[in-house]
Amino acid sequence: MLLDKERTDKELLMSKNAFLKAQINPHLLFNTFEFIHQKIRQHSPEDAQVMVYLSDMMRFAATTEHHEGYIKISEEITQCQNLIKLHQLTQGQIFIELAFSPDVLGIKLIPLVLLTILENMFKHGNLFDQDNKATIDIYMDGETLKIESRNLPGLVKSEVGFGSGLDNIRTRLDYTYGHQAEMKGFIDDEGFYTLSIAIEEKALEAAFPNQLQTILD
Repeated sequence: MLLDKERTDKELLMSKNAFLKAQINPHLLFNTFEFIHQKIRQHSPEDAQVMVYLSDMMRFAATTEHHEGYIKISEEITQCQNLIKLHQLTQGQIFIELAFSPDVLGIKLIPLVLLTILENMFKHGNLFDQDNKATIDIYMDGETLKIESRNLPGLVKSEVGFGSGLDNIRTRLDYTYGHQAEMKGFIDDEGFYTLSIAIEEKALEAAFPNQLQTILD
C-alpha cells in the first residue's frame, strides 16, 4: 500500500507539473484580467464583474498545489458560489441551490472536488427548470462527510468530456482515502442524476491529522 501511495503521489505531482508548465504565467494572466476589468467596468459593470469571478477562480485553481494537497471546504465553497454567479451573469437565470452545514467549513479535503461536480452539472445538466432545481448538499452525517448532488440531465447530452471529471474524482478519492471513501452516481426514480460521496471521519483524520480536533477547539 505504501508503494502504491508513493507511485500515485508521483503521478499526481507529474500531472500537476505538466499542467502548470502548459499555463500562461499566472502573474501575467491575473494582471491581464485586472487590466480588462479596469477597461470595461465603467462601460459595463456586469461584464466587469464576470472578470472578477473568473480571476478569483483561476487564482484559486493556480494556488491549490501550495496547500499540501488539501484545501478547506469553505474555500472551495466560495469558488463554487463564484462559478454559480458567473453562470447567472452569462446564461441568465439558473436554478441551483448550494447548501452546507457549518461543521464542514474547516474540514480539509483534496481540492477541486466540489468545483468539478458543479462544472459537470453545468456541462451536462438542465438547470433552467424552476420546479426541479439542482442541488448540492455538504454535511456531516454522524462520523461521515457527505457530499450529494442532484440535477435533471440536460435535454441534449453533451459528449464532450462526459464523465471524465467524475472519473478523476473517483480515482483521487480512492488514492487518498481508499475503501473509507465511497462515490456513487445513478439516475433515480424521478429521472434526476444523483451523485453521492461519503468519506469516513477517520479517513479525513488520517489524511490530515488533527484537523477535526482543531475545528472542535
